[in-house]
Amino acid sequence: MSDGIRAMELCHGLTVVGEQPWLINSLRDHVGWLLEPSHLKRGNHGFHQHVGLFVLGVVLEDQKVTDVAMQRLTDQFEAAYDEQGANEEGSISYHLQNYVWWNDAFKRLDLEGVARPVQAHRLELAPTLLAHATTPLGRFARIGDTDGGNARKVNHPHTQFTVSRGKKGRKPESTTAIYDAGYAFMRSGWGENRPYEDETFVTATWGRQDKVHGHRDGGSITYATDGVQWIDDTGKFYYGKHPMRTYVVNRAGHNSIVIPGKQYQKKTQVYAEQKKETDDYVEITLHDHGYNDILISRRVIYLKKRRILVIVDSVNAEVAVSVEQRWHAGKNISMVEMAGSVRLFSGLKTLDISSIGPQPEISITKGNENPFLGWMSNGWRRRVASEVLSLKQAGERIQFITTVGRDILANDLLLQSQTPTIDLNEPLEEWMPREVLVAPRKEPTVWSAVGSDLTGEAWLETGRAVTVNASGPAELYAFSIITPNRPPTKPIYSRRNLAAFMVHDPNKSRIKIYNRNRSGPVKSCIVDIKT
Repeated sequence: MSDGIRAMELCHGLTVVGEQPWLINSLRDHVGWLLEPSHLKRGNHGFHQHVGLFVLGVVLEDQKVTDVAMQRLTDQFEAAYDEQGANEEGSISYHLQNYVWWNDAFKRLDLEGVARPVQAHRLELAPTLLAHATTPLGRFARIGDTDGGNARKVNHPHTQFTVSRGKKGRKPESTTAIYDAGYAFMRSGWGENRPYEDETFVTATWGRQDKVHGHRDGGSITYATDGVQWIDDTGKFYYGKHPMRTYVVNRAGHNSIVIPGKQYQKKTQVYAEQKKETDDYVEITLHDHGYNDILISRRVIYLKKRRILVIVDSVNAEVAVSVEQRWHAGKNISMVEMAGSVRLFSGLKTLDISSIGPQPEISITKGNENPFLGWMSNGWRRRVASEVLSLKQAGERIQFITTVGRDILANDLLLQSQTPTIDLNEPLEEWMPREVLVAPRKEPTVWSAVGSDLTGEAWLETGRAVTVNASGPAELYAFSIITPNRPPTKPIYSRRNLAAFMVHDPNKSRIKIYNRNRSGPVKSCIVDIKT
C-alpha cells in the first residue's frame, strides 16, 4: 500500500521541484517495483499499488505501464465487487473505505479519458448495502474490522436516511437485505409504526472466513431493539499482536458456536444452504465445517410479527465434544440468570435470551484474561470488559434452541410444541406453531375469574393459543390446564404471572391459577374458556 501511495506523492512532487533527474529516476524505480507481480498484495493494499502504477504511467507518458495498471484495476474491481455491490474485504468499515477509494480511482480514469471498467456500475449499489448495514442507532453494524462509524459523507439518499435516522433522504425499498457475499440485514421497519431508534435490527454473517478485513465470524449474530444494541460484535481493536486482537478476530469473540480446545480453520467457507423470506419470517440456514470432523448447522429465524430471533443450532461430531453457544452483550449491558433464561438489562429496559427444551449449563463471564473472554473493543487500542453469556452442552449430537427477544408467550408456545418426534430440520411451518409466527391479538376476547383475592383473565390469541394473566396478594404463581380425558398439567411456581398454552379444544378447557408465598396456604381460581 505504501508503495503506491508514495509513488503518487512523488508524482505530485514534480509540481513542486520540477523534473529533476533524481526524482524521475525514483519514479522509474517505483515503476519497476510495482510491475513485478511478486511485490503485489491483495485487497485494498493491492488496489493502492495499482492506482500508483496508473498515475506513474500517466505522468511518465508510458502507455505500456498505464495499460498494465488499467488491466490490474479492472481485474481487481471485478473480484472486489460482486453484482450486488458487496465488497470482498469482510468489514462494513472497509465497504465504506473501498467505496471512497474506488470512486477516487474512477475519477482519475475520467480525467485521463480512460474508460471505466464495464463492471463499474456495481459500485453504484454499494451505498444501499451501507444503508442496510447501519443500525437504527445510526452506526455501522460491527462486522469484521469495524468499531462503529457511519456513511455520513456518502451523498446517497439511502445512506442519508439511515445516518439521520429517518429525518433526511429516502429509505431503502425493503426491510430485509441478504447478500450472497455473506451478510443478512433484517429490521422491523424504517420508523413508520414506532420511533426509528426502537426498530429491531438483526445481522447474520457467513461466507469465506479469510477475508482481508473479516473475522472468523461465520454464523455470528447481532441484535438491537428499543434503542439498545443488546447483542454486539467485539469490534476491531487494532492491527498488531495482542491477546485482544486475537480474541476479536477469532471464533471466541463472536456470537456463534465455539468448541473450546479445538482449532477453527481460517480458510473455512461457511455456506448458506437456504435463504427464505415470507410475510411472517426470514430464515437462513448455515453449514460450517470450520472445526475438523464436526458439522455445525445454524438456522437463523427472525419472526417479523413478534420481532424476536429463534436460533436452532445442531452440532454433529465423531466423538463427544464440549460446545458453547456464545452471546456478547453490548455496551453497558448487564446479564442476570433467571429460571430457564438470562435477562439482559440496560437501565430500565430488559431483554431475554431463553433456551427452549433441555436446559444447558449457563455461565456469564466478564473481563477474563485466562482464557481471554468477556471484552469489547471501544476504540483504537482500547478495550472494555463486557459480559458474555455461554450456554454449554457436551456430546456427539447436540442441539440448542434459543430465543432472543422479549416475548414470554412465544417461548411458552415453542416449548410446548417440542415433542420426541419433532424434526427441526423440516420446513419451519412443519414444526413451529402458527400461533408463534403471527402477531399477538391486540384486542382479544377476555374471560375472567375471581377467587380468594386472586384474579385471572384469559384470552384466545389465535387458533389454539390461550394466554392467561393473573394478579394476587402472594409472590408466586402457577398455571395448569384442565381438559377432559387428559391429566392436568403440572403447576410450576415462579414469579411470572403470565403464561401461554396450546389447547386442542378451547370450548372444553379451563385454566387453574395458583397463588402462594414460599410458605403458607395456596389460593386458586379457575378461568373457563368459551369461544
